[in-house]
Amino acid sequence: MKRHSSCTVFRWMNHTFVWRPIFKRIFNTACLAEITQTVQLCESSTDVEICVIAEQTLPYSYLRRHLAVRERAIMLFGKHRIWDTENNTGVLIYVNMVERSVELVADRGVDKVVPQSQWDHWVNQLNEAFSHNEYRKGLVRVVTEMGGLFVQVLPRSHSQRLNTVPDEPIVL
Repeated sequence: MKRHSSCTVFRWMNHTFVWRPIFKRIFNTACLAEITQTVQLCESSTDVEICVIAEQTLPYSYLRRHLAVRERAIMLFGKHRIWDTENNTGVLIYVNMVERSVELVADRGVDKVVPQSQWDHWVNQLNEAFSHNEYRKGLVRVVTEMGGLFVQVLPRSHSQRLNTVPDEPIVL
């Protein structure tokens, strides 16, 4: 017997009807350009490659299977080959608007040198900024902080490195 809780119905309705116009206003050209510039600046002195993916809604296949936002972030980490960096130093910042959720996914080269408390701090900062509708400001602040830490723990190892992860945010 299938159960249809009000939460599930509300989740489906939210993903179907609510966020479309707001998403395009938030992640506009100016916002995407500033995030891109911040990512490029951060990556200029570290081996870490940062990718920001902003998604309006979860795909219906995720909703149907009651999958968590974290599972979507991990799938996109693989699909966009963020793991495929020279030193296993890819980092995904995944934002899902309808779920009002942010996930950070880091490859093993970064995860082993950054404590969990720091990842939690960044997630909390993003959630706080997003709760005040400061998406651009929150993302720029956290990417800048990441750059400051990454340059200490994973400084640029050589001058010519492949940049396999796009610097500009991916908007789905």
